[in-house]
Amino acid sequence: MHKFIDSWLPNRYLTLFYGITLGLALILALLAIILHVNATPALVDIPATQLEPTNAVIPAHKSTQIQSKNTPTSLPAIPPTPNEQTPSTLGMTAAELAGVQVSLWHPWTGAEGEALGNILDEFNRTNQWGITVQTRGFEGFGRLDEAVESALLANTQPDVIVDYGYQANHWDVVEALVDMSPYVDDPVWGFSNDEQADFLPAFWDEDIVMDNNTGQTRRLGIPFYRSAYVLFYNHSWAQELGFPQPPITAEDFRVRACAAARFISKQGDKSNLGQGGWLVTPQPGVLAGWINAFGGGFIDPNAPGYLFSTPGTKQAFEYLKGLQNSGCAWTDHALDSQNEFANRHTLFVVGSLFDIPTQREAFNQAGSGDEWMIIPFPSSDQPVVDAYGPSLLITRSNPAKQLAAWLVIKWLVYPPNQSEWVKVQETFPSRLSTLDYLTETGADNPQWAQALELLPDARSEPTLSSWKVMRWALEDVMTQLFDPQFESDQIPLLLEKLDSVADEIYSQVY
Repeated sequence: MHKFIDSWLPNRYLTLFYGITLGLALILALLAIILHVNATPALVDIPATQLEPTNAVIPAHKSTQIQSKNTPTSLPAIPPTPNEQTPSTLGMTAAELAGVQVSLWHPWTGAEGEALGNILDEFNRTNQWGITVQTRGFEGFGRLDEAVESALLANTQPDVIVDYGYQANHWDVVEALVDMSPYVDDPVWGFSNDEQADFLPAFWDEDIVMDNNTGQTRRLGIPFYRSAYVLFYNHSWAQELGFPQPPITAEDFRVRACAAARFISKQGDKSNLGQGGWLVTPQPGVLAGWINAFGGGFIDPNAPGYLFSTPGTKQAFEYLKGLQNSGCAWTDHALDSQNEFANRHTLFVVGSLFDIPTQREAFNQAGSGDEWMIIPFPSSDQPVVDAYGPSLLITRSNPAKQLAAWLVIKWLVYPPNQSEWVKVQETFPSRLSTLDYLTETGADNPQWAQALELLPDARSEPTLSSWKVMRWALEDVMTQLFDPQFESDQIPLLLEKLDSVADEIYSQVY
């Protein structure tokens, strides 16, 4: 049985998670109390000269064009048979794959689980080796992680797992996963150079880990798909306010948000006062997106772990607090953000790609004919979408099972098959040529089509094992930042405390 660290049983993992996050909340609360016991929120008047509508056309952000070398007719429905005339570095032949059975565990039930099962049923029917894959779905990643942990203890783990990079890093510590680099580069069974280049670099690089002692790299996974946190923007309302183009820079965002807030304040409905600009929602990707937009980053470039006390992150925090102090950003966690957006109570709201269908339904329920858009977090440098999502992992077993598992993974990310999956999820594909099979998405789902245009702006979240906890700590920090009692001059100390908590999380979660 593979080495396993007993302290990482699920219950103790959750205990640590709640202990650390509770500690962060207490630290931040104490910080606010000590420094500003008598602080009272004070909204700054919005300068009228900066809010007057303009007819000047601000060029809309144009993403770098994504192109692939394939068209929907250039690839066969079934991946081509590997050419075994070239010697394989894996030392395996097709004859050794006959009748091999592999298991795949994933976090989906219902329609999503059925869709994934259908894609893999086709593999079972058509693969030339007689490989059979059996699937098992769980209700979410949490249940999946618990099941895998238990299976590792019993040495009954599945052959393929669909899970996040930070979870892969955790299992890598206990030597549960296969280094997939030899499979990727194998001249018979692997990906060609063109196929490797077909994966979006931001996603392809996520699953590579480096040994800090030897400098050697290993590949823990192959990116399956990605979702992302983006901005939802009411284009119709913004046009009425005098802004024909969506924002490009953070200043563009501020001016539009403040204009919407000022419009609401003039309506005379006191129940809506303070609304209209950007409705701030408590999601980990909100702060991550803005930090990246200001060039802050998360990882310490000179040492293992995290680093938040940087000029870019400080600038992002000051910008966000300034939006609130100017009355251009507001919070109310009791409200349904999608309904607020559909009813013109906010010009902007952050959502994930998974939120697009429910946001579309919210507009239908509101009877609104407004045109709303998907846009990146604006930046004076490079607009950003905060990308996250699972990869396909192989566990250690025997050479035949591992190669069979690899062929299942190749099937799932083969562009015609990957396109079928992302249509179900309405997410980003990990391969550029998969876009060729999504050319008709705009007719039925313009917002998803707009999101696909933002693929070049994707910035991946860290895959450190501790990110599973750290990303929720960022949500706590954002709650503190937007507390009315918190003031801008507290930001440097807040960042110091955040780095301290991040060091603690990094040292305990592995």
